[in-house]
Parts: sequence; structure tokens; C-alpha cells
Amino acid sequence: MLGLREIEAFRVAMTSGSFSAAARLLNTSQPNVTRLIVNMERKLGYPLFLRRSRGVTPTAEAEILYGEVERSFQGLGAISRVAEEIGQFRNAHLSIGALPAMLLEIVPQALAEWQGHHGDLSFTVEPRESERIIHWVRARRFDLGLASPILDTGDIDTVARRRLPYVAMAAPGTGLIGGCTGPIDLATLATLPLIVPSIPYFLAICSDPDLRTVIRQSARMDAFGSQTAAQMAMEGVGIALADPFTARYFRRRFGAVVQPVERAPCYEIALFAPRHPVHARVAIRFGEMLSRAIAAV
Repeated sequence: MLGLREIEAFRVAMTSGSFSAAARLLNTSQPNVTRLIVNMERKLGYPLFLRRSRGVTPTAEAEILYGEVERSFQGLGAISRVAEEIGQFRNAHLSIGALPAMLLEIVPQALAEWQGHHGDLSFTVEPRESERIIHWVRARRFDLGLASPILDTGDIDTVARRRLPYVAMAAPGTGLIGGCTGPIDLATLATLPLIVPSIPYFLAICSDPDLRTVIRQSARMDAFGSQTAAQMAMEGVGIALADPFTARYFRRRFGAVVQPVERAPCYEIALFAPRHPVHARVAIRFGEMLSRAIAAV
């Protein structure tokens, strides 16, 4: 079997026109190049070069062989380029499933950080409910998932997890909660027209019986989601009880008034990945960026 060093010596000798020039290009000695070529000829059973007083001349067999060698080296060059692109995350693709609240700022911020460090990324993001996100992470349809944790997550990896309390949010200038200097107490909350993201869910995660009573009595609207509740509040319909990520977005973008709520239940978000001994570098790196964006809230 021909060795790689022999093939390389042959290729450079063909392109440079002499063994001495090949030796210079390969940073070795002429006798070493001659030895490699002689070994190659012995293995093949036919001469590759005719030795003359003024140098060497390739045989017809050498010309045929050189064509195949050159095609092989071009293939190796393509492999090298692909390997380099993989290392630089070029041509990488990432698929993410996320709750709508995560698509307001968290995912865009992580993507902006990625572009600042690595350039463009082929990227698919799908808004889904938590159960579907977990299911598709488990099935490896999503490389990463941002969902509110549910009980059955033992067969996937939890990359990051954060718990933050729900907050009250109102349109700027309404004066409904703008004068509060601390958390809104339950007595004050009971007087406000509340817009709840999902009344059954909110009552289920609320461990305080007095707060549950306030929600039952004062909830003006069931918005079935924090983003809808926040949009209603921005129109002056009432006071939204929103997750902190949605409230942060509306405060930063539209000047919404946001206040903590006494005894508020926590909104829990987790970053999930399929269980695998080795994750793709692109998923690991982007997961770090998502984790930083979540931690900054």
C-alpha cells in the first residue's frame, strides 16, 4: 500500500518539475524525496520518472496516476474546508422550540450575541406550548427547548432553570399602580381590575389561599397568556398579571409600569436539550447564550 508521504512527494515532484524543487517545497532533503519516489515505484512495479542528466521526466504512467492523485487531493481540500467551517459554526443549523414569552427578548438577544461572535446561523424557531416542546426535544426534533417545566422531564437534559415571581403590569400614565413604592399588597390588588394570563393555571400554581381568593373575585378577564394580558393592559383595559419576561419586554419597549405583587407565584422557565452523551457544539454554545439572557432578567 502506498504511503501518504510517498504520494505527497510524487505530487510535488510532478508539479515542481524536479526532485530538488520538491525537496525545498516539502522542507526536506533531495535524497529523502528520491527515496520516497523509489519506494513508490518499487511498490507499483513500474517507473514514474525517467532520470536524465538535467533532471527527471514523468512517464506516461506517472501522468495518468497524477490525474487521480490530484483529484484525491482536491477531495481532501474539500474535507479540510468543511472541517474548518464546522469549527467556525458555518453551515450549522439549530432548531429551537420556545414559549411565546421567550421569543420577545430572550431568543432574539441570544441570536444577536451569536451573530456578534460567529456571524449568521441557519435557525428555526417555533412557538409551542410546554408539553409539545418537551415532547419534540425528547424526539430530537428540537435541539433546544425553552418551556415551563413539567413533571415528566427525566429523560431529557435540563441545561438551565430560573424561577421568578409574576408581576403586575399597567399602561404608562394610567396611575393604577404607578404610585406604589413596593410590592402591591393583597388589599390593594383586590381593588384592581385584573387581567390574568390563565385563571385555572394561575390558581393551580398559586400556593397562597388569600391570593387565590383575590384572583377569583377581582379577575376581569382571562387572557390565556401573558402576552395577550400585557397587550390588553397596554390599552388601559386593566392590570395584567404577567410573567417577568413578558413584563420586562413591555417595560423596555413601551414604557409599561411594572410592580411586584405580594405573595405572587413564580414563573419557572427551563432550557432543555435532548439527552445525549455528546451534544453538537452549536447547541452547547447557543445554549450558553440563552442561559445568559435568562439570567439577566
